Amino acid sequence: MSAAKLDVHPGRSKRYPAGPSFLPRLVSGRMFRQTAVESMTESARRYGDLVHYTVFGRHIYQLNHPELVEDLLLKDAGKHHRGIVMQRAKTVLGEGLLTSEEPLHMRQRRLAQPAFLRQRIAAYGEVIGQNAAGISESWKPGAVRDVHEDMLELALRIVGKCLFDLDVQSHEEVKKVSTAVDAFMGFLPLAILPFSEQIQRLPLPAMRRIRKGQADLDAIIYGMIRERRRLPGDRGDLLSMLLEAVDVEDSSGRMSDQQVHDECLTIMLAGHETTANALSFALWLIAKHPDVQTRLWQEACTILGDRAPTADDYARLTYATQVFSETMRLYPPVWVIARTCVDPYEIAGYPIAKGTVLIAPQFVVHRDPRFYPDPLRFDPERFAVDKKEGARSRPRFAFFPFAAGSRQCIGEGLAWMEGVLSLATIVRDWRLSLPEGSATEIVLNPAISLRPKYGVPLLVERRS
Repeated sequence: MSAAKLDVHPGRSKRYPAGPSFLPRLVSGRMFRQTAVESMTESARRYGDLVHYTVFGRHIYQLNHPELVEDLLLKDAGKHHRGIVMQRAKTVLGEGLLTSEEPLHMRQRRLAQPAFLRQRIAAYGEVIGQNAAGISESWKPGAVRDVHEDMLELALRIVGKCLFDLDVQSHEEVKKVSTAVDAFMGFLPLAILPFSEQIQRLPLPAMRRIRKGQADLDAIIYGMIRERRRLPGDRGDLLSMLLEAVDVEDSSGRMSDQQVHDECLTIMLAGHETTANALSFALWLIAKHPDVQTRLWQEACTILGDRAPTADDYARLTYATQVFSETMRLYPPVWVIARTCVDPYEIAGYPIAKGTVLIAPQFVVHRDPRFYPDPLRFDPERFAVDKKEGARSRPRFAFFPFAAGSRQCIGEGLAWMEGVLSLATIVRDWRLSLPEGSATEIVLNPAISLRPKYGVPLLVERRS
C-alpha cells in the first residue's frame, strides 16, 4: 500500500478549499442532528483531505491526511497556540501541560518529564497489576455490569496511587474523589461557552456541584502539597518528582505550589478519563468478537498464570497490545486535536490567517480506507509484530492517538502499560459477552474525550 496523495479540492470562491456551507446546515438542522464525529467524517468523505468551513464567522480547517497532520504537529507547531477549548479550559485546569503556551509549557514539560521516564513508569507496573486484580476480584459472576463505571474506578485508583501515593481502596474514598472528578469534568464543556464566567456565578444546582467538585479537588491536591512540603522526600509517586524537580535551564528553579497543583489536576483528569474510556471500548469490542477474546485469554493465561501482572509482563503481552492499539484506532479517547493559528502561513497553497482554527480528527484519519482496508472491521492483526511490512506502508501519522511533537502526551507510556496489563488481567479472569438484546453498535459521546454515551453493560462470567 503506497502513501495516498493529497486529495484537495478548491471551493467555489477559490480562496478556500471545499467544504460544507454553514447556513444550509444551520437552516436544515443537520448540524444539530449530527454528532461532531459524524459531521467530520461526512466532511472528509465529501470534500477530501483539507476541508474549510466557518462557524459564526470563524474560519476552520479540517485536516484529514497524515501528511497534513504531521506538518500541523511537527513542522508548523510553532505557528499555533492551543485550540479554543483548551484556551478557555484554563479557568478549570490552570496553566498545566494541556493548556499552557510557550515558553511556560516547555519549562513545565522539562520539570515533569523525569516523572514519566521508562524506569519510573516500570515501578508503577505493580500498582496497575494489583488494582486491576482488585477490580476483577470484586465482580460477581452471571451479572450484567456497566464496565465503563468499573474502568473509571480502576483508572482513578491507579492514578491516585501513582500520582499521589494515595490508596483509594474503600468505596467511600473512591466515591468522594470520583464525585469531585466527575463534577469537575462537568465544567469543561461550559468553559468553551462565550459567557462561561457569568454561567459559573449562576445559583444553579449543577453549578453548585461543579463548584463543590472544584473545591474538593483543590483541597485534596493542595493538602497533599502542603504535607509534602512539610515532610519532603521521594515516596515513589509523581507528586514527589514534581516537587523535587529542578529546571537546570531556568534560574526560576522548582515549581510553585500553584504550578504543581495545575499539573496534578491535569494528570488526574486526563489520565483518569482517557484510559478508562479506551479500556471500556476494548472490553466492548472483545465481547463482540469471541475469537479475539479467546486468543487474548490464552495469552494472558500463558504469561500471567494466576498472579497479578507486573511491568515485566508488559512487553510479553503482544496480542493484548495489538488489541489495545486497534481499539484506539477505532475509538481514540482523544478523538480530535485543535490548534489556533498565531503566525500566518500556508497549507497546500491556501493562506492560513491568524485566528484560524485547525483541527486534526484522529477519529477520521484512523478510519481512512486508504490506510486501513475495511476500516470499520476490528482487526488487532493490523498491529501484529510479524506484519511490520503493512505497518511500514502506512504513513506515520495514520495512527496518532497520543499526538506528537512537543505536545505529545507526556503520560503515553503509563497509559499503554495501564491499558495492556488491565486488559490482560480482566480477560484472564472473566468471559465477557453482550447482554441479550444489546445494540450492535455503541453510541458515542464525542465531548472533551470520546466516551460511550450510555455506558458499557456487559455480561460477565468467571473463567473456570
